[in-house]
Amino acid sequence: MKSKRIILIITLFLSIWAFSGYAQTTISNGKSQLVEFNSTTSKFTVPAGKTWYIYNIFCERKYVQGEEEKDSKIILKGINGIVFKNGPLVYYYNTGLVLNFPLVFTEKTTFEFEIMENIGNKAVMTYIEVDN
Repeated sequence: MKSKRIILIITLFLSIWAFSGYAQTTISNGKSQLVEFNSTTSKFTVPAGKTWYIYNIFCERKYVQGEEEKDSKIILKGINGIVFKNGPLVYYYNTGLVLNFPLVFTEKTTFEFEIMENIGNKAVMTYIEVDN
């Protein structure tokens, strides 16, 4: 039984290692950025002649509202003036029901996120900016 666990662990490790090596070769060459935002500072515009590859969005996992603890959610609020009422989700702590990363935004694209219900919390976005 112990040898099966060891084989399983080694297999998982090799799979993760192989995937991470593949993922590293697919990352675009460009300037890596990390930006902090909240619901009032979450509107971004991609500069002319650039493309942004957003790889991750992070947020505080939970927050307390009154006596109740809730999960944080971040939605894509809008793109180029088109407003989405309820999503799509780009971050939700306990689910895989979010947009697949990377999100790719081309030059002069304006987009905005909203941290749902959790106005005081900050979030972090990581992206790579490349020349067109």
